[in-house]
Amino acid sequence: MSQHGRFEQDYLRMKVQIDKLKASGLSEEQRTIFSKLDKMTQHFEHHLFTEYIDFEEICDNLPDAIYVASPDGTTIYVNDTYTKLSGITKAEVIGENVHQINREKKLYTNGILPTILKYQKRSEIIGVMKKTNTTVHISGFPIFNDKHELKYAVACDRDIQQLETVKDQLIQLKSAIEKKENENSYLRTQQIQQSKVIFKSDQMYQAVSTALAVAPTDATVLITGESGTGKEVITNQIYQASKRFGKPFLKVNCAAIPDTLMESELFGYEPGAFTGASKSGKTGIFELANGGTLMLDEIGEMSVQMQTKLLRVLQNHEITKIGGHKAIPVDVRIIAATNKNLLQCIEEHTFREDLYYRLNVVPIQLVPLRERKSDIEVLFYHFFEKYTKKYNKPIEIYSDALHLLENYNWPGNIRELENVTERLVVINQNNIIDKKTVALVLGIRDTDSYAHPEDEYNLKASTIALEKHIIEKALATFHTKRKAATALGIDHSTLVKKCQRYGI
Repeated sequence: MSQHGRFEQDYLRMKVQIDKLKASGLSEEQRTIFSKLDKMTQHFEHHLFTEYIDFEEICDNLPDAIYVASPDGTTIYVNDTYTKLSGITKAEVIGENVHQINREKKLYTNGILPTILKYQKRSEIIGVMKKTNTTVHISGFPIFNDKHELKYAVACDRDIQQLETVKDQLIQLKSAIEKKENENSYLRTQQIQQSKVIFKSDQMYQAVSTALAVAPTDATVLITGESGTGKEVITNQIYQASKRFGKPFLKVNCAAIPDTLMESELFGYEPGAFTGASKSGKTGIFELANGGTLMLDEIGEMSVQMQTKLLRVLQNHEITKIGGHKAIPVDVRIIAATNKNLLQCIEEHTFREDLYYRLNVVPIQLVPLRERKSDIEVLFYHFFEKYTKKYNKPIEIYSDALHLLENYNWPGNIRELENVTERLVVINQNNIIDKKTVALVLGIRDTDSYAHPEDEYNLKASTIALEKHIIEKALATFHTKRKAATALGIDHSTLVKKCQRYGI
């Protein structure tokens, strides 16, 4: 039983005796005295039973071992944790002098309290509990009264093995953090290395000039253009030339994230925000990108509901996690990209007009490769050098083969050109790329005609063959009918019907 508990019992016994005395009959003077005593008792009881804090009980439940001595070195208290850690009972030390215990070294070695009593300042030491053979880290400190006289000397013991475990965990955590930072640094470097823009055309010169001009600012950029025209490469250029270079650089493909997950991915959620939510919650992409740059690729695929929430973030520069109530300020530079005509989407009510103007601060339009044919040769040789080195193949290309490449329509733009170039190198067996090989890889006749061989002057048959070929190339490039239909400029249902008609 704690000292407070014993005192409480003694007080209650005394109160019973007073009540008996009052019942035996009192004079007027005695009743007046007992009336004042009752008021004092009530006030005392209030403090005793409602406001008193049982520090002894608290100390007994602390994870650290506590040892307290008086100014003369007499042991006046040890908590339950101390007895468990040391194997020493309270009876063995309470009332004993710490100087004597320290000299005998029977219970423990390197006791710190004699030092605290002597120098009256904080100190630390390593000791050993003899009964349990436990090595402990001991922190000692003095406690003074109002007159700055020593009142208590206190020692706090911790199992050194537990500290070593914590130390190992911290080392592992630090190692994991360093590994993640190295991975991020590597990925960021890879992005930068791949950001070189290869061009010759005036159209790309204008686009790159605009990108480099806006890069040092925090202005929002909207990059538009067909798939494969180099929107991500331009984004990398802007990041590399910006004042946020070296800070977080994240990219989100809005078309790849389902609408049901988009909000939690972008803004994160609090622990237990919904069924199946992680117990530790989730940090959203905006928060991860804080201080850096965020590319929202294929922004035109985002649902109108999410567009509303994104607009609010761009206006207020703060996010609120799902299930949360606290607004978190974020400082993120936005670069949006899309292969859609957003003005047309606005007319079709699939894209918010106010969000469009919020994003379209600095527009950069990338024209398709078929409209900048002067870039085809320089891009081809760039990829050609890359893959001949990679596959260690000394290959020569004929001028008529290059001419065929330059006059091809390239529905997949730069991405398709790179894939075709790699294919030409990989399948090559005679170290020569001629017109016939290019035509074979592109799936066209080396006469540059799409007409049927048996009747190349049949207009209807040639038109059907050309249409079928373009559809097949679009499907091969964009992989889904919906995306291919967008690139072809026709409805999805129209494309499905054409595929059925041509047996594609």
